[in-house]
Amino acid sequence: MNTMTRTVEDILDALDNRDLPTAREHFDRAVCGTPSAVTDLLKQLAATVPIPTGMIVFGFGIDIWNNPHRDGYAWRCGDCRWTGSNYPSMPAARTAAQEHAANHQAAGKSVPAVVEYGSTLHIARAAW
Repeated sequence: MNTMTRTVEDILDALDNRDLPTAREHFDRAVCGTPSAVTDLLKQLAATVPIPTGMIVFGFGIDIWNNPHRDGYAWRCGDCRWTGSNYPSMPAARTAAQEHAANHQAAGKSVPAVVEYGSTLHIARAAW
């Protein structure tokens, strides 16, 4: 197992335990002195979050991105991979996600369901 894969697993384990200081420590150690490593690590962490097609998922930025340094709230679309981040509240992120779903409808595309991260519908669809 390479070092970056181990780091991703360590960060995810700490996030599962809601241990942000440890998750941040693993993240910082992995990218310390290597700015180019940040992008790769962020992509790998984001890829671990299930965003099913037909769904826009909103919630805590930490959960939506699996990034221990993410603050605020965010949403991600499973159909077009558009995202929105750094909202000050859950309702603001949900509203922005609903606006994005309306943009799909206005463009004549299928309208993704807007659901909260970790909701029953999100978990069921992510398991498919």
